[in-house]
Amino acid sequence: MNRIIVLIILQSFWVVNGCQKEISFENIKIDYSPQLFVEGILYPGTKPQIYVSNSLPFNHEKVTPQEIFVPDADLILSSSTYSERLVPDSTFDKFRCRWVPYYRGDITILFGEEYHLEINYGDDTYHANTMIDQPAVEIKDVQYTPEFYDIYGGHDGVIIKLNDPEGIKNYYRFQMDRRIDKSRMHAHVLDVLINDCAGEDELFTVTDLGRTIYRDEHLDGREITMYIEVAYEYEKGDSAKIFLQTMDRKSAIFYDELDRQLQSILNPFVEPVFIHSTIDGIIGVFGSAVRSQPFSFVYPQDNP
Repeated sequence: MNRIIVLIILQSFWVVNGCQKEISFENIKIDYSPQLFVEGILYPGTKPQIYVSNSLPFNHEKVTPQEIFVPDADLILSSSTYSERLVPDSTFDKFRCRWVPYYRGDITILFGEEYHLEINYGDDTYHANTMIDQPAVEIKDVQYTPEFYDIYGGHDGVIIKLNDPEGIKNYYRFQMDRRIDKSRMHAHVLDVLINDCAGEDELFTVTDLGRTIYRDEHLDGREITMYIEVAYEYEKGDSAKIFLQTMDRKSAIFYDELDRQLQSILNPFVEPVFIHSTIDGIIGVFGSAVRSQPFSFVYPQDNP
């Protein structure tokens, strides 16, 4: 018996050492041609904002939105009633202390319209369409939870309840708008971001968009309960406006695949997926979402 064990150990040693090999990455040439990446979600009652940037290889160093923005594209947004050429603009992200550029329009987006996006860049032209006809839902209730569990561990956040409209396949995304100061950090980058552009008591608006897409599959027409992990720190008495976005199917699938791809990068036990663009010829998404009426919420305690 002892001889068998020794033989097994020796065989394992030979197998392990036989598989070892040093691989050098110093002389590997990466031939990567940047592609356009476009992100544009239209919301009824707001003016259009379309983000256009150059894609980068996975192992590229971190960059700001300004560094990858494409300022010389030609974007035309049209519907059955109007057409306009979008112009470069930007807003200042007070939380991360950086400018975020995009292409904006001046005409308010309408519910019930189909919109066409034309992108001209270099010698190429790209097209995409979206129809805004998904129903706005009503949030029935929002409750706070100091802890809930999923496959990734424990989280704190909110519990949202709604009645799903019957007979329609719906795709929901969480949105929370808050006014915070620089003492409230992002849950995933605690003590990493140093805010040197806001005053001590200066308030600014942040929007927390949920990564998870919720479907009404097997729950059509029934009450749906969603457990949402929130992104920003909070203290007792902090207030927020909560929305549920009803997304078009193609956009919902894009963001769901994007989230699962991120999880596969962070967790080796999650199988990677291919991300399907909604715009032929380039990477990205052009779609729409209809927001619910805002639900006022106040945190009953400090974050754990």
